[in-house]
Amino acid sequence: MVVEYANYLHSQGHSVTILTNLVNTIFKIQSKVQTFSHNKCKLRTITEALFLKSTSDVIIADIIVMVSFLLFRNKKRLLYFAQDYDESYYRNPLMKLLIRLMYYYCLTIRRIPAIAVSEKLGALLKQRFSADVTVINNGIDTDLFYPDKDKEYLSLKGNSKVILIFARSDFRKGFDLAMRVVENFSQEIDRGNISIWAVGENIPVPFQMKNFGFVSPEILRKILSCSDIFLYPSRHEGLPLFILEAMACGCPIVTTEASNIVEDGFDGLVCPIDDPGCLTEKIRQIFRDKDFGDIFAQNAHKKVLRFSINTANLLFENRLKQFIHG
Repeated sequence: MVVEYANYLHSQGHSVTILTNLVNTIFKIQSKVQTFSHNKCKLRTITEALFLKSTSDVIIADIIVMVSFLLFRNKKRLLYFAQDYDESYYRNPLMKLLIRLMYYYCLTIRRIPAIAVSEKLGALLKQRFSADVTVINNGIDTDLFYPDKDKEYLSLKGNSKVILIFARSDFRKGFDLAMRVVENFSQEIDRGNISIWAVGENIPVPFQMKNFGFVSPEILRKILSCSDIFLYPSRHEGLPLFILEAMACGCPIVTTEASNIVEDGFDGLVCPIDDPGCLTEKIRQIFRDKDFGDIFAQNAHKKVLRFSINTANLLFENRLKQFIHG
């Protein structure tokens, strides 16, 4: 979403610079990119953020730690773009406490305004920190994501059923849970009745899995459209674009309560967080009754129409104008 918003603002004639440590994306960046520290040293990045004095009309930081550093010299220009609740990134209790204190300092004491990507995340920030939050739901481009039963990928799956997963080492995304779920289908995988596909990082697994890596939106559309189930056992989310994309492509979803968008039994199946047994049964439920999954896909496709990237872009730009002009 950072790249999407930056590209949109650039297309509208705004001068936009992405200030980052590292550029590693498959998406084309149209705006200017500037690196904090060329040697990727975190200490140097922190130092530069602390002493940075920007002349921009607005500075948008999407990590609360960076907000706490940048506000010392840029408070009146600073906005927090909350894509998730950053405390969830950490498992160490002391780190979680430190991040919560940063939220309290930035949002409660210093009153830095925030933009949250979902109603649930916005409500959390308001309730926990009395934050000044504007909710702008994430959106996707339905001209890019739609049902696309591509012959190449249909041929690749053959007669097997495909479970698609997101391969990412981030603990929040639940790849370890996905592996525990997939192990319950080992016999079906060995017989060729079920195939496991993945997109994302190249993470070793103890079974046969086709990992496409990080792919373009056009390829992802075809993969999602030809998959029978998208398994997304996340532990924490803001509002996951991947689920919106799966919905748009008509791929039935099995996920957790962290998804913030899927309604159990209506447009997908939802389990408690950290419950691989439930996730396994939900997958079997869809495999037992194809009509079941088809109904979910139809309902999900209707819902995703409410999450338009065009609407999100306009709302984001309007919020920045409001912030700048008071």
